[in-house]
Amino acid sequence: MYQYIDRVSYSEVDANLNLTYYSLVNYMQDCSCFHSDEVGVGVSYLSALNLGWFVTSYEIHINRLPKYMEKIVISTYPYQVRGMMARRVYTISTESGELLIYADSLWVLMDLIHTKPARINEEIENAYPDDGNRPEYDFRRPKLRYTNPGKKVGKFVVNEHLIDTNGHMNNSFYIDLTRSYLPKEDFSEIDVNYKKAALLFDELDVYLVELETGYQVVLKKEDEIYTIVEYK
Repeated sequence: MYQYIDRVSYSEVDANLNLTYYSLVNYMQDCSCFHSDEVGVGVSYLSALNLGWFVTSYEIHINRLPKYMEKIVISTYPYQVRGMMARRVYTISTESGELLIYADSLWVLMDLIHTKPARINEEIENAYPDDGNRPEYDFRRPKLRYTNPGKKVGKFVVNEHLIDTNGHMNNSFYIDLTRSYLPKEDFSEIDVNYKKAALLFDELDVYLVELETGYQVVLKKEDEIYTIVEYK
């Protein structure tokens, strides 16, 4: 387990002073990076080996969004680190212990030169031992399907400021872009399936599908699906 304490800043909140979905994902992503660097297998270590972690899915449950100036504790628990894949649980809580957000994620280690999955070496595997205190939640781990074409609501081009150290659009920007097409922002669950990484100058179409319990936002390039995000 790894955790750090932070305070929600003005640049991380919306008009109601609630933490934005974009900032929420950034907190989880930063926690992963801090943890990996603390145990010696972080960004610089992976870069030297031409490796990088790509997230393939998030399942995020929101009890309450933290507000401006609120101190929060961000924690992560890696597990099932083997083969080419790894999972992480995240929690965001108040200093007094109120559970605000919990999430599960699935990651794949990628060979950045050949753009294919790479096997986790012994050093990486040993850096993430199983934690017997990892909290247990009833995650569904949904495989999202795009069956209703919905309505095309926009198009955007991936520009330089969206690109991360792995050379593709950063995970949090998928949330930031898709949530901007929602009729509202008051959801208790966000599910994300990343199908294909968006690269610099990719032109993606945005489709909005109304569900019984929320909305699905799909990013496509021609007939190829890049990302499906469901807000419920």
